[in-house]
Amino acid sequence: MDLPDPAASRAVLIGVDRYQHLDDLPGVRNNVHRLAALLRDPQVWGLPAEHCVVLSNPESYEGLLDEVHTAAGAAQEAFLLYFAGHGLLSSHGNLHLALPKSDNERLYRAVPYDSLRHEMVDTCTALSRVVILDCCYSGRALQGYMNPAAEVADLADVEGTYVMTASSETQLAWAPEGEEFTAFTGEVVKALSEGVPDAPDPLRMGSLFHHVRRELKAKGRPVPQQRTRNAGHGIALTRNRWAATATAISEEKQEIQEKQEKQEKTAEPQEDAAAQSGATQPPTPEPTTPQPPRDTALANLLWRGFGPWAGVHPTDVAGNDQRPAGQWRPWRQREVRNVAIVLGIYTATVSVVLLILFKGS
Repeated sequence: MDLPDPAASRAVLIGVDRYQHLDDLPGVRNNVHRLAALLRDPQVWGLPAEHCVVLSNPESYEGLLDEVHTAAGAAQEAFLLYFAGHGLLSSHGNLHLALPKSDNERLYRAVPYDSLRHEMVDTCTALSRVVILDCCYSGRALQGYMNPAAEVADLADVEGTYVMTASSETQLAWAPEGEEFTAFTGEVVKALSEGVPDAPDPLRMGSLFHHVRRELKAKGRPVPQQRTRNAGHGIALTRNRWAATATAISEEKQEIQEKQEKQEKTAEPQEDAAAQSGATQPPTPEPTTPQPPRDTALANLLWRGFGPWAGVHPTDVAGNDQRPAGQWRPWRQREVRNVAIVLGIYTATVSVVLLILFKGS
């Protein structure tokens, strides 16, 4: 579902935060300016600035109605009317929207809601018409023409009409001291700014209402009311920013996963090539440590005593050459025995000569 064309739509936002005879409502000023910024934001609706009229503390009853009448007549696809301020009740229980000089004794300085309803029903021919009221006793706006004593009635017998109010017909709306916005509009602003989880995109008025109602009820604050005529709850004026954020996060996760899979696929051929290369290469021989001849005790003794002096190098059990390259060939077992015999004869001869010399002396 597409949003109403901003070029063929209009909005009038009315906020009264300063009063001569009633308590001021500082949060109302923030209400209208923040809502206007959101409605003009292309990521929310994209309403042109000249199509979004902001009336802050309007002094003239006639001037206010002139602005509403002009905008309502120009709107072709959608028209939004918003009011935040004090709500007053007449002796007959009719809702009046208080202007700066209004109070219960001067209702003639307030705007009867019936006058605004007339502009919505008779003047405006837009396909979608939405009224949002943030004031005390705003639930009175839900009463119809035919039976004002009914608890709740339709706004009018007109297709595509939706009304959301901050409170019931007997409740006071909240403007908590120290908070940036009033209680009701604060939740509406938050929903438009951050989006509504698991709600469709664009954001339908019915989804917005149930989200705001749930949030206010959880905080123990007055819960809003709604009245819709002929599927008016399906009207959508804004994007659901939560859906856009969720989509962006999902796309980012998918991109990261695709990169990881690509890196894994690139690494697999390299690992296979390394494994195949290692399989074709012959194993590197481990270095051997020289060991003495292990055939006889005498050969062992001769190797330790005369081997280094005579240039003899060790052999293994099988008689293999273990000497470093470029040096003499090691003696074999037979050669070792011959040397032993020669040394034995030499030792015996020397011993005999020494014995004869000692005896002669």
